[in-house]
Amino acid sequence: MKKFLGIVFLSLLLHNNGLANEINVKKKIKFSKDIVQGYKNDMGSLWGLSCTYSGDNKCMTPNYAYKIVNKDKNFPVRLGKKSVRMEVRKGDCHQKKKGSYNDCKASPPAERHEFGIEYDKLTGISGNSWHAHSMFLPSDTPVIKAAWITMGQFHNIDYDKPPVNFDLKNKHFELVTRFHCIHPSKLNKKCNSNDNTKAIKKIINTNKLFGQWNDFVVNANWTPSIEKGFFKLWVNGKLVYHYIGRTAVPEDQITVQFGIYRGAAQSSGDANHVIFYDEIRKAKSCDKLKLKKLGYNCEDLQNQKLEDIYSIK
Repeated sequence: MKKFLGIVFLSLLLHNNGLANEINVKKKIKFSKDIVQGYKNDMGSLWGLSCTYSGDNKCMTPNYAYKIVNKDKNFPVRLGKKSVRMEVRKGDCHQKKKGSYNDCKASPPAERHEFGIEYDKLTGISGNSWHAHSMFLPSDTPVIKAAWITMGQFHNIDYDKPPVNFDLKNKHFELVTRFHCIHPSKLNKKCNSNDNTKAIKKIINTNKLFGQWNDFVVNANWTPSIEKGFFKLWVNGKLVYHYIGRTAVPEDQITVQFGIYRGAAQSSGDANHVIFYDEIRKAKSCDKLKLKKLGYNCEDLQNQKLEDIYSIK
């Protein structure tokens, strides 16, 4: 009898541990101001996480997909006491609801754990805005063979070609843009980022990328106007990219996504990607981003110029 009860107890324990390996993220997640500032909707700052619909009104994700981690536990934190750790492993696919887009069945197939700000009339981004975020990739980040590895996006709410991606490429980091894909001459036509040589730019070399924080600041005027639109990116206080032209699809808005979104891993060995994010901020002006604690001065940033400005008229 004791042996039977022991087997039952062990079975229940294993079952419960299995359940504990997944979390239901159907309800949206609110980050503290220690990590995210400036993104507002009716409930404060709510973010949806990619997940897999389970058929019982739940949307499940592995518990390693994201964790709020603490500085006092020796996790990397840019400022304050907390950051968010995200991880993707082989087979981590996304399908928000029954019958909707499925990463695993896409062509090509994809994998992701990615946060997106929830859409409403207050969170859709248009016009002139400033954004910042900090990113930490561990020193032991493996080189994983995948069609793409995106670790942050400015995405359209409706149109399927995001204007801006931040991508890991082998052992360096790239800015990937598709502004040429939303130009009136290409809108709703076949278009890829590599159709234009100025659409992709290396922004962080290997020796600066791993085991340390990297800071990104963006100022953009998100507009369908070819004359008024622009996008500027500073990395670690240095202006690295300046574009002039249309930045948004007519009657659409921009949204922000962060996390890991990649083509299905083709590596035979370690295919786990880990990344930490902190100081994710949005404001109407550079001063309101409050960058001084990060070590940056708005006047210095805004006074920087590039000779090579990417322009699509």
